Amino acid sequence: MKPTDEVLAERRARVAERWELTDEVVVLRAGEPAGWSGTDQHHAFLPHPDVAYLTAVGSPGTTLAFDAAVGEWELFGPRFTPERLVWEQPPTPVGQPLDELEAWLGQRSERTVIELGAGATMPETLPPPAATDTPGGDAAKHADASAGAMVLRLSAAIALERITKDDAEIDDIRQAAEASTAGFDWVYANAAPGMTEREIQIGMEAQFYAAGAPRVAYDSIVASGPHGAYLHYVYAGDDPLRPATRTVEAGDLLLIDAGAQHGGYASDVTRTMVVGADPTDEQEFLWKLVLSAQQQTIDMCRPGKVWREVHLAAARILGAGLVELGLLRGDPAELVTQGAVALFFPHGLGHLLGLSVHDITSVPYSREPSDDPLLSRLGPNRLLEPGMVTTVEPGIYFIDALLGDAARREQFAEAVVWERVDELRGFGGIRIEDDVLVTDGDPEVLTAAIDKPIRIG
Repeated sequence: MKPTDEVLAERRARVAERWELTDEVVVLRAGEPAGWSGTDQHHAFLPHPDVAYLTAVGSPGTTLAFDAAVGEWELFGPRFTPERLVWEQPPTPVGQPLDELEAWLGQRSERTVIELGAGATMPETLPPPAATDTPGGDAAKHADASAGAMVLRLSAAIALERITKDDAEIDDIRQAAEASTAGFDWVYANAAPGMTEREIQIGMEAQFYAAGAPRVAYDSIVASGPHGAYLHYVYAGDDPLRPATRTVEAGDLLLIDAGAQHGGYASDVTRTMVVGADPTDEQEFLWKLVLSAQQQTIDMCRPGKVWREVHLAAARILGAGLVELGLLRGDPAELVTQGAVALFFPHGLGHLLGLSVHDITSVPYSREPSDDPLLSRLGPNRLLEPGMVTTVEPGIYFIDALLGDAARREQFAEAVVWERVDELRGFGGIRIEDDVLVTDGDPEVLTAAIDKPIRIG
């Protein structure tokens, strides 16, 4: 549901309280459509998520301004000229006309103006505090560092508010999940050997749209057979001009990672099925192993639990299964620490979900850093809190780039049973993913209505 004015006011008040500003002026811009190089066309537009969170408006040019001296917010929205209205439908009018923003800022010309959203230049790390200038010192450098620190601090403050979702946000994610359910139900009823990955993608996404989703949350992954070993395999990834698509064969694993969007909020779901045949012993064992790891770690998504520990629990479960199957040898916990399990489970267990499918990951300090190279890209590496929505998506993959690498084969000569692993090269991958809401009690799986069949077709 669209947030009410009262909900938006509450979001803005919480952000302003975190900012602790006194006299500054903050300008948050939604951005403008990006042009295709060498053409007069534009990429599809999505507003900067911080602006979407604080305004619930998605039109290009939308700008939200904050005057800290009086504690007031002002919204500006575009208005089209008659000439432009010949070609385009107008955005819904909001706030004051965007043309009046310049005059509004002119009245505050003596004050510090901080640009956020699409107008911000975000430093990758927190700049050092500005030192006291000394004769011959670089005052401009210190000023740039101070400005960068302010942009980072204010952006991170919005991110910290966005980490936990209010009722309106959760409702949008639920509706995105409902649309995703329609698409996956179509796959279960229709996907069969002889269809191409692209045919399956089109049929599934058509159901997303028919169920009310305005767009997909991200490029759908529909990967059959060996393609499932590419974590982000997408149509046209090989050649955007003349993309190829694989025909699904009986007995193939079909990994689908896809989700609808609603109100700007994403769903993110992965299911892996054997198509048109009973699963082999290895397919069934590994599929049940991944499902078990997912079920056990979903149950761990409770307030106060450190996400790093949830991820490591999944890795140990998967490691124990790989030992049982004869692909690894040794103690599962040690195999995780050594990095042997990461050959088959090379990504984090999940990530926060919201206005971006990988929510708030672009803002430093929105996650706790890790010195462990195996955990350096670990999703929401922080304490779980009620209101967080995270994916839980363990997986097992047979990735040639890792398993065929001579240096890795030597490094893990004792831990990996390479003869057995080589028999499964070309297997593809198995991932099972759901969207989980952390509550005060048991975790709630927002995508629970999407079945998890091991075989279809």
